[in-house]
Amino acid sequence: MAPTAGSTVPPPVSWAQRNDLLFVIIDVECKDIEHSVTENSFTFKGTNALEADKKYEVTLNFLHPINPEKVTSKNIGRCLEFTIYKKESGPYWKSLTNDKTKLHFLKANFTKWKNESDDEDDFASDKFMFNDMLKGGDMENRFDDFNVDDDDDSDDNIPSLSQNDEDDEDNKDAEKKDEQK
Repeated sequence: MAPTAGSTVPPPVSWAQRNDLLFVIIDVECKDIEHSVTENSFTFKGTNALEADKKYEVTLNFLHPINPEKVTSKNIGRCLEFTIYKKESGPYWKSLTNDKTKLHFLKANFTKWKNESDDEDDFASDKFMFNDMLKGGDMENRFDDFNVDDDDDSDDNIPSLSQNDEDDEDNKDAEKKDEQK
C-alpha cells in the first residue's frame, strides 16, 4: 500500500555498535532534516531528496540510555550517519531498541559492525603468532626437505625445448672453435 500524500513512512535504518558507541545510519538521501536525541530515544524526520512528496519519520526507543550530549552526525549524501555514545561503556546490546517485535525497516550494518571479541590487541597478537608460524625456525633449515645444494646449478642438464635452440648452440660452439684457431 503506497503512502498517502502528507503521510510519513519510516526510512531504511541500519545500525552497528562498539563497546562505547552506536552507529545509526538513515539509508536515504534526505533534505529538510530534523532530528532529536534524548537519553532514551532518537527521532528523525526528513523529505526524500528525489521525491519531495515522500516524507520519512521514525522514533527509535533505545534499549539502554545513551549520552545525548555526545551525538555527532555526518551527511554523506546517500545517507546520514549518526554516532551516538552509550551512557555506560560495556557489553554489547542485544538489540538497538527496546521494541519486542522486529522493526521491518531496521537492520544491522555489517560494514561498520565490529564484534565484541574483535579487539585490536587481539589482531596484533594474532598477526605476530601467524608470522612466527610462517618462520618455522631459522632460514637455513626452512627448505631442508627439498634436498637442494646451493652449489649445484640444476638447470645445466635441462634439454633444449626446440630443435632451433640446439642448432643455435651448435653454431655458437663452432664459431668459438673457429675463433680460437
